Amino acid sequence: MSAHIERWFVPPRNVFGWGAAQATGRQIRGLEGSPDRALLVTDEGVRGAGVLDPVLESLEEAGIEYELFDETVPDPTGTVVETAAERFESTAADVMVAVGGGSSIDTAKAAAAMTTNEGSIFDYAGLNEVPNPTPPLAILPTTAGTGSEVTNWSVIRNEEDDVKYSIGDPHLLADLSIVDPSLTESVPAPIAAATGMDALTHAIEAYVSIHRQSQTSALALDSIEKIGTFLPRAVDRRGSDREALTAMAKASNQAGTAFNGAGLGAVHALSHQVGAAFRVPHGLANAVLLPYAMEYNLLQVPEELVDVAEALGESVDRSAPARLEGYKAVRAVRRLCDDVDIPRTLEGVDADRDAIPDLAAQGLSDGSLVGNPRQTDAEDLGAILERAFDGDLEYESVL
Repeated sequence: MSAHIERWFVPPRNVFGWGAAQATGRQIRGLEGSPDRALLVTDEGVRGAGVLDPVLESLEEAGIEYELFDETVPDPTGTVVETAAERFESTAADVMVAVGGGSSIDTAKAAAAMTTNEGSIFDYAGLNEVPNPTPPLAILPTTAGTGSEVTNWSVIRNEEDDVKYSIGDPHLLADLSIVDPSLTESVPAPIAAATGMDALTHAIEAYVSIHRQSQTSALALDSIEKIGTFLPRAVDRRGSDREALTAMAKASNQAGTAFNGAGLGAVHALSHQVGAAFRVPHGLANAVLLPYAMEYNLLQVPEELVDVAEALGESVDRSAPARLEGYKAVRAVRRLCDDVDIPRTLEGVDADRDAIPDLAAQGLSDGSLVGNPRQTDAEDLGAILERAFDGDLEYESVL
């Protein structure tokens, strides 16, 4: 009988705290080889909001020269990745620094990989397909949602077939993760809501995954509790709600760490397709699909969803049938979505119902699906999508 092997990767150096970005230069200098020339990957929005200021000041204080690459786009493409990799090489940079949301971080990871590996980034789609190590990589997230600063995944859209491909490899793991909640202060409310629900999706899918581990489950459950408590405050803040922003940054970071070890599920398998086909922001697609996929998985993981319900503030009866109590988790997620103005249906994000067969077929081959607790086929995924278009949730007739 073979032993069960668990694999869990985290960045070797993690820094968290309000104002932590001010130590970026010193932390980068402490990496192997003491890098002194950076390509800073970001986007025009982050640059224009002044979010980069403490990072740039820190680099200058540490004597690190830098060049800005602010051409990142939502749903980053292979073309943008190639351009960033070429810029890294042409400027003789020796460290890649990502400052931004998931798109900037995914771009930086993939571009770093392409500086040391031949061909196209899509040659390395899947798990553990990147043969050569990347240059040093430092990541500073500006949203509380993706958790990408602690994962070894990058999701890139292929413009030829308009499909998102996931590249997962320990070589894509950051050498340095710096999470400074103050960098999220300027995030608009709709983005804070969508990215916060993205983090909740990571935590819930990790908690019910067939690859869950004791440590990933502990991190995921704590993240769920934090998000249920603090997301509405982080979205509807008047001035700077430092406590809420810090809690959400921590929750996102923990949820990213959890799913990096436990994997994801049907929500991500479908949201990747919806996002690529209709340019729906990733976190928003996750938020809309999450309650429908939870109800689909309830038959397989009722006890786990009771835990989720309790973490989200629901009063649960542990002596009652777990499947019945598990519906409370779905209700709690729907209420949270309503509180932060997430649309209830895919029609609300301008998706097209006629695309369901294609979305379901593509979702079936998405790598995220391997962690889903309930076995699925294209018909099952199509049914989840149908319900997400109809807004039809069972809990409304059960509880």
